Amino acid sequence: MQLDFLPHIGDFAPEQMSMFDDRNRPHIQKQTKRDVEKFFNSITCDEVIEHGLVWERLKCRNLVDEFQRWLFAFMSVHTSYASNMKGYLAIKDWTEWFNKNPNVLREKIVESGVGLHNNRTNFITSFAQKFWSDPDMFKKKDGESWKSFRNRLVKEINGLGIAKVSFALEMIHTFDVEVFCADTHLFQAYGYKQEIHGHKYDEIEDHWVQMSKLYNVSPAISRGIFWDRKKDQPNSYYWMKVFDPIWLNSQKPTEVAS
Repeated sequence: MQLDFLPHIGDFAPEQMSMFDDRNRPHIQKQTKRDVEKFFNSITCDEVIEHGLVWERLKCRNLVDEFQRWLFAFMSVHTSYASNMKGYLAIKDWTEWFNKNPNVLREKIVESGVGLHNNRTNFITSFAQKFWSDPDMFKKKDGESWKSFRNRLVKEINGLGIAKVSFALEMIHTFDVEVFCADTHLFQAYGYKQEIHGHKYDEIEDHWVQMSKLYNVSPAISRGIFWDRKKDQPNSYYWMKVFDPIWLNSQKPTEVAS
């Protein structure tokens, strides 16, 4: 099963993107690649630097970091970013549940309130066993393109589709990756509906990656800027803080992501 659980730099100042009205509602039918190109032209050097500094500080440094980014991706399926954070925080200490009774993991997921408890438990359990039995399977091979690497992982991983596997790779290989997570918001940016135009994924991805190269910015960083503008955030730390040991150590046991 390869579905997401269920049948899912220029020098111009940042501005309201033309694909949204004054209430931040997408005008799906009016969007074209030109609107996306206007977005890229509006990216500032300061935005790229600010996002890059956060991602650099919180980048993956070992296999445990990489594994935890995959856990975050599993918890991102069909939920809000705040619930995603809560779900991840509930299971990030993976030695508490790995190779134990699956009910241990399930209880943590249930308590987090992230939803899809049975599917997440089954898919994460399967993934964890596969990851730790052969970590090299999840590494890009010499001569393998980023798209071929991503597509190979989509076939290997039950429970994550192309967008969420791409999301995990964005988090793990932020500055090198040449695929990106085309979620429903990115489909809307191109004037498509994800549930109807899923076959357009390659077209969207290829254009976004090409534009990112043109503006000398990682596709993961440019997508972060796109998303964070929608959330009125200066960078991605508002959700990436769950990977920050300093932030984690400052939290009380009863506190949750907000």
